[in-house]
Amino acid sequence: MLSQIVGIIKGNYSPLNIIEVSSNNIRHNYQYLSSIDKSIKIAPVLKSNAYGHDIKIIGKEVDKLKPPFICVDSLYEAYELQKANIKSPILIMGYVAPLSLKTKPLPFSFAVYTKEIVDALASYQPQAKVHIFVDTGMHREGIDVSELADFVKYVKEQKLFIEGLMSHFAMADKPNHILTKSQVDKFQESQKIMSTLKVIPIWIHIANSSGILNAERYKGKLGNLARTGLALYGIDPMGKNRNVKPTLILKTHIEQIKTIKAGESIGYDFTFVAKRNMRIAILPIGYHDGVDRRLSNKGYVSYKAKILPIVGRISMNITTVDVTNVNVAVGTMITIYSNDCLSENSIQNSARMCNMIPYELLIHLTSSTKRVVI
Repeated sequence: MLSQIVGIIKGNYSPLNIIEVSSNNIRHNYQYLSSIDKSIKIAPVLKSNAYGHDIKIIGKEVDKLKPPFICVDSLYEAYELQKANIKSPILIMGYVAPLSLKTKPLPFSFAVYTKEIVDALASYQPQAKVHIFVDTGMHREGIDVSELADFVKYVKEQKLFIEGLMSHFAMADKPNHILTKSQVDKFQESQKIMSTLKVIPIWIHIANSSGILNAERYKGKLGNLARTGLALYGIDPMGKNRNVKPTLILKTHIEQIKTIKAGESIGYDFTFVAKRNMRIAILPIGYHDGVDRRLSNKGYVSYKAKILPIVGRISMNITTVDVTNVNVAVGTMITIYSNDCLSENSIQNSARMCNMIPYELLIHLTSSTKRVVI
């Protein structure tokens, strides 16, 4: 045990599982999204550990691109970026407990939609910039359009600098839907209200990834900025755009190979019974690590260009796969989630098999898995 500890301290530790993040693809995606409509700037969304990619790693990569600001959900995430020495401005979009602001002057911008948070900012962070969050019909957070004028006046009375006006689409991939059109109309109305009050925000934003990918269909009504999460990481929420490139690969190594005879069973509850003699590989990775349990007996991993079926129940830290027809050995590297969106073990296709959305698979990648930039 002591020798193992010494080995780790000396840097000899070799992780069982690894997530590779492509800096080239992050840069490509940012530049592509920025090119869709030159009047719309891109603000990367790094909430939820940068959608499982690692907030500090992605923060350092997008910081090089000099975005207008980086979006996070919480004060904690803003602090994480600050500790990573990120220089780009940061917008906190989610709720912040008022007493958490009673610390020191903070260089962040804040989404505001209640008098409670406005009062707290005015008292504890009077230098803060705010983005007024208007509810255009999604009915989550936000100030109702009918209350916007009074709210803006209140923010002005507290002498906070109004840097932005923002909202959020419920289904940006359907620009012609009556409810989406209603959201656009209310967002336009909100801008008129601001103008009447002689408040001209620097940033006006409602679009998410689907919004910017469909920018042409919105005919210039999205404002001048889009907050992009999933598309920045190379996944089109609609599964159609091939111009964005997935940025993440999850890999592991084979820990054991064994022969299973026809009629023998594998894993918890014996849900898989071999119909023939077969070779299986034991992988030291499971649902704790982000290999969703719903992929049991129907998902895939890959070795080079070859697809390998998952057999038996996925365990907390173990997955078994059929390697009968491939030449692999203990130590061979296996790809759990591929960065090829057409592969059967891509994030998109794996999520579809689980009846999930890609966001869910990504954010469930445990933070304890080592991330490396390639």
